[in-house]
Amino acid sequence: MSKFILAHFKIHDPAGYQRYVELATPIFMREGVKILGNDEKPVAMTPDMETDKVVLLEFRDDAHLKNFFALPDYMEAAKHRDLASTLSAVKFDRYTV
Repeated sequence: MSKFILAHFKIHDPAGYQRYVELATPIFMREGVKILGNDEKPVAMTPDMETDKVVLLEFRDDAHLKNFFALPDYMEAAKHRDLASTLSAVKFDRYTV
């Protein structure tokens, strides 16, 4: 069953975050991760949410997700993300009836 990650970022170093995007995007593509949403001007729907960017990712299943985030080249790219932004994320399942 598909797994989704919804992440939102507060970016304090745009150049550093851009470096992450340059390194990570080809890895997402190579590994078959679907980028379903990517917005650099999201509109917060609650007053307590401050965010500069949101991303919605789809993985085939839990194993795909776990293996992706353990890839050495992705872990290296993520160092740039972590230095350049504050990240909050949630994992959830596809809705089924």
